Amino acid sequence: SDLHFPYHNIGAISECLNYGISKGIDAILINGDAMDCYQLSKFNPDPRKRSLKEEIAAIGEFFDIITKIAPVFWKLGNHEERLEKLLIRNAAVLLGIEEFQLENLVHTRQRNVEVIKDQRIIYVGRLPVVHGHELQMNGVSVNPARSLFLRTKKSALCGHLHQTSSHNESTIDGKLISTWSTGHLGDPHPQYARINKWNHGCCRIEVDGDGNFEVVNLRLIGNKLYRS
Repeated sequence: SDLHFPYHNIGAISECLNYGISKGIDAILINGDAMDCYQLSKFNPDPRKRSLKEEIAAIGEFFDIITKIAPVFWKLGNHEERLEKLLIRNAAVLLGIEEFQLENLVHTRQRNVEVIKDQRIIYVGRLPVVHGHELQMNGVSVNPARSLFLRTKKSALCGHLHQTSSHNESTIDGKLISTWSTGHLGDPHPQYARINKWNHGCCRIEVDGDGNFEVVNLRLIGNKLYRS
């Protein structure tokens, strides 16, 4: 999750993709904020930075590469939702017109990328996966995975907060609940957050025929992925 094209980190993305190839992955989920949509931000974007046109071209080239590895699913995060919010504020008459929808600007259908929007929960086997903004998870300062647990009270996985973390709690009847948050794959020190607690990372989810899952949460240190 959280690649933030065109402010992505090529080395981090390459390491995660190479790891996935080595493990024989059969699907790739981009769990929100693949695009930064910088110029659509309400926070006074610098007009000298990348344009939306450049972002669309960059993410399109990326999808052309990774769809050769495995089927790709693209969950829209809060950054991708900036386009719809801009239309709501300034051009509501264009809402619902297919040509102005982000997935059509990126030509995801032609690129065989399946888009998941409207803040829908994704289920990888029995594991619920969200980006994180759906649960208003902003500004978490201690353990993102514990914050996810407090909002879901169920095993789940999220991105959004750019930190690799995990949390485990047992219920009164002995059932173990585990939650995870994943690292990001973008600029480690962007202008709006020069000093932060972020880390690069990704995860692999293995699912059996009954929907039981195992989450391998990975943190990138240097140029190597480590289990967290």
